[in-house]
Amino acid sequence: MQSLRITIRLRTPMVESRSPLQLDALLAALRVSRAMKQHGEQINPRDHHHDLPLERFTSPSGQWVFKASGFTLHRDAPSFTWMHTGRIDLATAAEHRASGWLSLRAAKPVLGGGPFKTSLYSLNLAWGELVADCIGDKDEIESLLAECRQVGGRRGTGFGVVKDFTVERISEAECKWMNRAMPEDAEGLAESHALTVGGLHPPYWDKQLHRPVRVPLAG
Repeated sequence: MQSLRITIRLRTPMVESRSPLQLDALLAALRVSRAMKQHGEQINPRDHHHDLPLERFTSPSGQWVFKASGFTLHRDAPSFTWMHTGRIDLATAAEHRASGWLSLRAAKPVLGGGPFKTSLYSLNLAWGELVADCIGDKDEIESLLAECRQVGGRRGTGFGVVKDFTVERISEAECKWMNRAMPEDAEGLAESHALTVGGLHPPYWDKQLHRPVRVPLAG
C-alpha cells in the first residue's frame, strides 16, 4: 500500500453537494458496478462495498474507516446557479434517451414523477478538478477509476462528466487521508475534527449505520 493523491478533472460542471464526495464511496460504487457487470444485477451490493484496494484504520473501540479522504473541489471558476423547469413529453424523452442525453432505466416511464412531472428548481454547479488522498494499491485504484464516467448528482442530465484522472505517489507527510469522518475515539483529533453524527464507510446513505463521528473542521 502506498500514499497516493487522486485528481479527477471534469469535462462538464458537476452538481455541488452539501457534503463532500468521499473517495471510498466513489470506489465502492465502481466496485459494485463492476460486480453487477460480472455477475448480474441480482447481487447484494453490500457484499462488495468494502472490497476496496484501500488500507484501513481501526480505532481503540474497533471502529474502522478506509484511509481515504473526501474530495476537495478546486474550482476553475466561481460556482454558478442552474435553473431548471420541467416537464418533458414522452416523444422528446425517447429521443433524448436514444441520443444519450437522458438516463431512464425503467422500461415503462412513470408519468407522475421524474422528468415527466412539472417542476422548478435550482442547483449550484461547479467546474474544476477533484482531489483526494489515500493509502492504497495504485494499480487497483487506477483500474477502478478507469470505469468512472461521471461524478456527483444529476448525471442523467449530463453533469459531472469525467475528462481524465491521475493517481500519483506522494510522501507520507503530504498524504491527508484523515480529511474525512473518523471514529469518535480516534486519538489526536481534538484540534482538527468536530463531533457530529454520520457514517464511517460506505454505504454512507444508510442512516442505520450512522453514529457519533469526528469530521474535519472547515478552513
